Amino acid sequence: MDAVVTSSPGKVILFGEHGVNRQQPALAIAVDLRLYCRVERRAEGYALQSGERRETGSLAELAAFKARVDALRTVGDLDEIRSLAFDFFAAPRYVLAHALERSNLPGVLVTWRSDLPIGSGMGSGAAASTAMILGVMRLKRRPISPEELAWLAWQGDAIAHGGVASSLDSSTCAYGGLLRFTVADGAQPLPLHSPLPLVIGDSRVQKSTAEANTRVRRWLDAHPAHMQLFRDMGYLVGMAQEALACGDLVALGHLMNLHQLLQEKLGTGWPQAERLIEVAIGAGALGAKISGSGLGGIVIALAPLGQEQEIAAAIDDAGGRSYVAPAGAEGTRVESETIWEAQKSFEVSPLSHSGDEKTNMKGKS
Repeated sequence: MDAVVTSSPGKVILFGEHGVNRQQPALAIAVDLRLYCRVERRAEGYALQSGERRETGSLAELAAFKARVDALRTVGDLDEIRSLAFDFFAAPRYVLAHALERSNLPGVLVTWRSDLPIGSGMGSGAAASTAMILGVMRLKRRPISPEELAWLAWQGDAIAHGGVASSLDSSTCAYGGLLRFTVADGAQPLPLHSPLPLVIGDSRVQKSTAEANTRVRRWLDAHPAHMQLFRDMGYLVGMAQEALACGDLVALGHLMNLHQLLQEKLGTGWPQAERLIEVAIGAGALGAKISGSGLGGIVIALAPLGQEQEIAAAIDDAGGRSYVAPAGAEGTRVESETIWEAQKSFEVSPLSHSGDEKTNMKGKS
């Protein structure tokens, strides 16, 4: 076997943004907008290809980079880790170093193609990492569980999210479906008893998860009593889980609206995103909120069944970009070469959500 094609779904966080990094639960669901990855065996070294961007290097350089990041994580230098997020290939480079340690391949070429918008909050970075890891392991014919896949991909989130990251994104991409997640217990797949009619609205403001996480961290350091807001988020997660279990979309919508008020209190709102929430509610959405770390990115709106297109049109008319994609999609999986050839080539950001176009590549061709 000389090449493997894989794919991973996008994800949206339903409840628990930022709280999940502070011992609170979160709910997330995979959506059927997919990122595709092709991993090809090389005689030596590695190459990463995304659109017109390309990086090449030796396995020794890869190992040295991993050792540098490991040292920063050991001492907890979050600001230095955050600075790495502006290196376009930093996160997948770090993840690849972990994967190759477990596979012992002499070298690989990794190429991505994607339908996921970059830096929006839909998990493009976690999707890129999970798809790459599965490809590397399948190339070596080594089995890998969703739990291990998520853990390896999470290594990249630690860079892309500024040193403060749970494995929520990578777990949702790896497992697919609906998940409850806590840092203590990890991912718990939940049954989805009825359709979840979500409309995703991209504000077209490319966000930085690292910046948002750093802002919340510093805000909480200055105002430690506000930790109560994260416990409030955890309470809403429990109520939302009950609403999902009985298919109560009206209650779920109210809970989304309440959660949005907490997110605005954290200072992670953004005018364009809040405008999309307003027009979605005006078009009949049962509830709407920012999904992800905030400061731009995406919002999610819960539509009454059959009214998804009306809400999507309102989002588009307000300057956003709407997506109506099935929720509860299958997780990371192997695909055929035919599927790969059928995909258009988009520039996907494997580093997740840096919000910055600056790159730091050792080789470009």
